Amino acid sequence: MYINSSMSSYINKVSSSMENKQNIRNVSVVSHVDHGKTTLSDHLLQAGGLISKSMAGSARALDYLEEEQKRGITIKTANISFIFDQENESYLINLVDTPGHVDFSGMVSQALRLVDGVIIVVDAVEQIMAQTESVIKQSMKECLKPILFINKVDRLINELKLPKEKIETRINNIIQMVNELIEQYNISSSSKDWKVRFDKGTVIMGSALNGWAISSYSKVIPQFDQIIKHHEEDNIEQLRSDYSIVDAFLTSIIENVPSPLEAQPKRIQHITQFIDESSQQAIQECKNEGPLISCLGKLLYEDNRGIISVIRIFSGSVKSGSRIRNRRTGDTIRVQQVCIYKGQSLVTIDSVGAGSIAVIIGLKDVQIGDTLVSDQENSPNILFDQISYLQESVISQRIEPRKVSDIPKLQKNLDILSLIKPNFHYSTDENTGEMKIHGIGELQLEIIIGEIEKTGITVEVSDPEVTLIEQIEEEVRLQKKDQLNILEIEITCKSSQDETKDCIYSDYRDNCLKVETKIPTEEIRDIFIIGFQNAIRRGPLRNYPIRKLTAVIHDIQELTPDSLRYEIIVPLIRNAIHESLLNGKVGIFEPIYHFTINTPIHFLGPILIVLQRFNSNIEDTTSIGSKSSITGEISVESSLQIASELRSASDGYAFWQFDFIGYKRKREL
Repeated sequence: MYINSSMSSYINKVSSSMENKQNIRNVSVVSHVDHGKTTLSDHLLQAGGLISKSMAGSARALDYLEEEQKRGITIKTANISFIFDQENESYLINLVDTPGHVDFSGMVSQALRLVDGVIIVVDAVEQIMAQTESVIKQSMKECLKPILFINKVDRLINELKLPKEKIETRINNIIQMVNELIEQYNISSSSKDWKVRFDKGTVIMGSALNGWAISSYSKVIPQFDQIIKHHEEDNIEQLRSDYSIVDAFLTSIIENVPSPLEAQPKRIQHITQFIDESSQQAIQECKNEGPLISCLGKLLYEDNRGIISVIRIFSGSVKSGSRIRNRRTGDTIRVQQVCIYKGQSLVTIDSVGAGSIAVIIGLKDVQIGDTLVSDQENSPNILFDQISYLQESVISQRIEPRKVSDIPKLQKNLDILSLIKPNFHYSTDENTGEMKIHGIGELQLEIIIGEIEKTGITVEVSDPEVTLIEQIEEEVRLQKKDQLNILEIEITCKSSQDETKDCIYSDYRDNCLKVETKIPTEEIRDIFIIGFQNAIRRGPLRNYPIRKLTAVIHDIQELTPDSLRYEIIVPLIRNAIHESLLNGKVGIFEPIYHFTINTPIHFLGPILIVLQRFNSNIEDTTSIGSKSSITGEISVESSLQIASELRSASDGYAFWQFDFIGYKRKREL
């Protein structure tokens, strides 16, 4: 393959920079939807020479999907690597942009496993929103050091017309609220050190759209009355020149985001299920010569390449043709090709070493969160935690192709999408063959339907439906025999707490199967798991899926020889669990959203009337200037019907976001 000289130079620079672990920075940009993170990313790419200075702020270089450009929101996580030179040192910046919309929050969780620090972007007008808190919580869970960017300060001046004193108060309030969330969710012992402060360079404020920002690294730190004057005189070019957004951010990233050598020893104890001493030492040393230890953070798919795996390498290196072991399956798999991202393009590279992010082509039977290690006799004994998601699939739609001949092609598409899309799956009715797609919200399913139709399949879909669940409310212990009286089990069924690490099977609905007695073979163990899966697929009350059930099998008694068979075990487990649920006061629960609605103040009254009509629980109403914000809770079912009413009540000026927070018992069955 021909590689032009500029591309060859780029590859050589990146490869060389990977060798100096002290100068690698892995960072992600996170925020609430439309707070400006992708616009900020454009400026960082301009610093790396990947887009022109004139395009920075408007290119949306990391938003390469047609839907992203059309909607003006980020849907995928996008990676890019670039070199930044400062004071005779070259730094490798691995930048990961993330979606802000709640329907794609699972992609944020995946991206954060890959990096060591985060830039939290907050709109100075909207301040801390629901998704802001979510991304801070996710970042702290992954033990990532934060930098705060207070964006759109120009709106405080131009739109709200705030004086200097009120602007300073607003900014101080945002810093305080962010630090309270950092302290609340931080799991490390470094929470005090991680609080953001202007004098430490971890608070930056400015306007990504206009390309200016100030921080403690600015050559001259202006007073706000100077910034106000520049805006009043429409002298934005001078602001850009005096207070370069690129200088503020790249210096802050280099000085505050820890290198892999510094970050990995602190992170590793918080993101692994278990790790042996030699693996821990290898991760702390972060050497290319060490054993390969990596975590699969993201999966993509392209027609010509198949499944594409994005991994964070904590030790060792990966190169084309090497063989690696999947700790989840025990299988050995061959790496076909190693790449890095440059904008929208994949660039082939000889190898990627410890502390960096690699793109791998050719890995089979992998899942997000897999631990990938050296294929050797004493391979590293380590298992990363599964990547956890804050949201859950609560909306479904029936789907079928217009042409019956397209059913196999549709199933193949759904299999791929279920693998690469967090919080998405599909189900097929065993009796009717009807297929349903399940996701976080309407937007996610709309995007997925669009992706399916781009493959040439025309589909018919139903209106969205809410996923109700059945849940046990009281603990029950019982002994149960099969119908032939040849096998007996003793089982306890109870509501799940935080018990997944002891389960022989668990799922995303917090269902867990534990076995306290000996099971003769792995095959019989798998049959018990199939019985449990069969039981939780449809509950005994209304055939809804079961959630938050922990089933503990205490004892297994063979009353006659050869009774541990599939046709005996599966119905026995199902019947025992369903009987326990009925004895334990099983309830029907519905999913609940937390909502935030922003509206011009003169539409506040009509919107409150709409919310009351839909039985919403209104928590708080605040007004600043001409804008009002309403927060509260609403059932997902009501949220599907309320959108048109809110648009009508506000003449289309209201903006709202729903954030899944859990389930509540349904009032009427």
